[in-house]
Amino acid sequence: MPRALSLVLTLFSGWLYGLCFPTASLQLLAWVALVPFLAVLRRTGVGRALLLSWVWTLMAAYTVGDWFAHSVATYYQQPILIGVGFFIGVSSFMAAPFYMAFALAYRLLVRRPGPALPLLVAAAWSGTELARGRLLGANPWALFGYSQVGLDHLVQLADVTSVYGVSFLLVAVNAAAAEVLARGRRAGLGLVTALASVALALGYGDLCLRDATSPAVSGAIETVMVQANLDLGSQWREEFYGRNLDAHLRLTREALRNARPDLIFWPEGALTFFLEEEPLYRGAIGRVLAASGAQLIVGGPRNVRTPEPVFYNSIFLLSAAGEILGTYDKERLVPFAERFPFGSIELLRRRFARVREFSPGILTRPLVTAVGAAGVTVCNEAMFPELVAARVRDGARFLVDPANDTWLTPKFSAQQFDIVRLRTVEQRRYLVRASTSGPSAIVDPWGRVAVRTQFFTSATVAGRIEAREEITAYGRIGDLFGIGCLLVAVGASVTRARPRHG
Repeated sequence: MPRALSLVLTLFSGWLYGLCFPTASLQLLAWVALVPFLAVLRRTGVGRALLLSWVWTLMAAYTVGDWFAHSVATYYQQPILIGVGFFIGVSSFMAAPFYMAFALAYRLLVRRPGPALPLLVAAAWSGTELARGRLLGANPWALFGYSQVGLDHLVQLADVTSVYGVSFLLVAVNAAAAEVLARGRRAGLGLVTALASVALALGYGDLCLRDATSPAVSGAIETVMVQANLDLGSQWREEFYGRNLDAHLRLTREALRNARPDLIFWPEGALTFFLEEEPLYRGAIGRVLAASGAQLIVGGPRNVRTPEPVFYNSIFLLSAAGEILGTYDKERLVPFAERFPFGSIELLRRRFARVREFSPGILTRPLVTAVGAAGVTVCNEAMFPELVAARVRDGARFLVDPANDTWLTPKFSAQQFDIVRLRTVEQRRYLVRASTSGPSAIVDPWGRVAVRTQFFTSATVAGRIEAREEITAYGRIGDLFGIGCLLVAVGASVTRARPRHG
């Protein structure tokens, strides 16, 4: 294949991949987006395949995350070139190696075509996605299956396979289509195999959705989410200390005029002070909550002096009197934002004044509320299905995801929200998401949005959830499907790499 054509097809495929995600959300493109890229891989040498895989990664990553460079530059108050450098670095070192590995596996797998080939290619892709979510810093952003969130019948198999099963179906169809283009009718049985897999998944989804119900009135938990849409500062400054509390109290007071919730949720970072050291602020919160009897789940920094100060990005459970009943300390911190792998490089350090750097949490068990145990993930932690599964195994009856989206864009927030939604399917739990700037929402155990706010608005929203106890197959076996895909793909690739004899 001519070099120019191979480059154009690679860029086109990466662009199509990105368009499958919000805010374009052209979800049906996902079933053919990889076909041009696969056509290139089977017609080029190893060196060029690796290079084009890197090019494909950059194009797909930019189309999905064109907000990245500007957001990083804003966050660190640096020139846009710093943001561009971060984008290229993150894409090149935390994503591209896995797509390069897939390209090598694909070239080996197509050496022996057959009805099972689309499934083997799909296994190779899903296995590399699992590796991408666990290795080289763990960057599971925009995995292929997330592009289908909202297609309820298709994504229900995530309660067995996580996102990797949805990706598997997409890649199987793409691989089958690429084979039909390359080999014609001889590849027809492979296409039938891929489509049969999709049909089975849709049938399973239909069975799951038949059992979908709304919270029973007798067992319903009334909730309110507060979204103040206030600037928390891309870099924390001393003058922010205590700011924004009045706005959250005002919105809570207004919401309580029309609702009698069991739980109220404020976002990650809603508190810009050390709650444990400020009895007056706790008293102010208690005076607002007292009449309702509602408990409050809210995010803010936590200072532990042992003997040197150690700071956590924490979530607090408060009683209706403003007393601290429990804390959750964020376990998976954002590199360069909440933890600093290269702390000696000053421009990478986010200045928190007294809070210089967060430490990963060790208090990760669910918060025991009056209406059931709440499994907490903070913002980006929801990208990691294994963390949510651990919360449920520890006894969580519903999920909570406080988030800070103010310094980012609606495109990022929409993509992150889709990731969060799939966690509910995997665990069959209700989820409450309280965001600084939206969407704040309730998602039911089948990934459907019950109520939500709009982006970048000041609002409150109320809704019902239900405490649930069942453990899903994914909750019990974890990433067995993804691991199996990886092992099958490696085995099949090694077999095809050996020269034939006789």
